[in-house]
Order: sequence, then structure tokens, then C-alpha cells
Amino acid sequence: MPGWNRRWTALSAGAGLLLAGTAAVLLVTDAKPELDETLLREVGPVVHAALPTDRELTWPGPLKGRWFCAERWVETRHIDGAVRVGLIANCSEYARRDGALVESAGLHSPLVVTLTPGRNGWRVHDVDVPTDGAGHDASLRRMFTQPGYEEVRRSMGEPGPDPAVEAREAFRLPVDAPVLPR
Repeated sequence: MPGWNRRWTALSAGAGLLLAGTAAVLLVTDAKPELDETLLREVGPVVHAALPTDRELTWPGPLKGRWFCAERWVETRHIDGAVRVGLIANCSEYARRDGALVESAGLHSPLVVTLTPGRNGWRVHDVDVPTDGAGHDASLRRMFTQPGYEEVRRSMGEPGPDPAVEAREAFRLPVDAPVLPR
């Protein structure tokens, strides 16, 4: 009987350590995506300028207005001489009418923008957009690193950055000018 108690105690202790170790690993795997602020200062303005003119993201709307985008940066990665920037973009078409912004069409989506270096600086080479419908989650997993994917999933449903701030400035409207639906 004494041998049985020692074995049972050793087995229980081993199982307890295994369970505690597993729990610790699960709690520690909440990694943050890599976000290189220095790199973003270089490529962020290029991405910001390119998004409102990308015809996969924006389209001629009924207002015949201008598109504006605001971004929330998620991650940066270097791959084969290129840079991939993961972000959540909020883009809308606005027009000015009677001292207000009128908003027509819009897009709120995670994106991955690939940039390549050129003679005159960085240029947008490609913009990855997630698949609609049943393939959405799988496409996000392909587009982002695991920590980037988790950050995007955490952010879904939250209000995104507001492109109306830049639109008001561009249309020379006060910062509190209302935004009206079309």
C-alpha cells in the first residue's frame, strides 16, 4: 500500500504540473502582431494616398464625390524585399452640400497592402481584400500572421477610424460639420 500512495502522489503531481504548464502556454500565446512604427512613417502615407483610388476598394458613387480613407494599422512584415502592411480601412465617398458632408458609399474591411521599393520610394504593388461569405475567415488567416489575424478578429464590429475628419478638412468644413446620409 505505501508504494501505491507514492506512485499515486507522483502521478497526481505530474498530471498537475502538466495541466499547469498547458494553462500557462495557453495564457501566454496572446502575442501582438509586429508593427514597425519607423517603417509605417515611410509607407503609411503611400498606402493612405493609394486606397481612395484603388478601384477594387472604391467605385464611382451616385454623389460623384471624393473618396477618403482612414486606416488602423495592424501589422508590418518584410517578405522577399517587399513590405506587407496589414490594416483595417474605413473608406467612404463624400460630397459637400449646404455646409455638411453627405456620405454615400463606403467600405470597412481588413486589407493587406504589399509595397515594393522603387526609384522614387515605395509603391503599392497589390492590395489583398478578404473573400466575402463562407471563405472570409480562411482568407483572413491567409492574409495575416496569426497575431495579426487575432487582432483583426478582436477588432471586428468596433467602429473604425473616421474618414470624415479628412473629408471635412478637404472640403474646408468646420470640424463639427454634420455627416448626412445620401
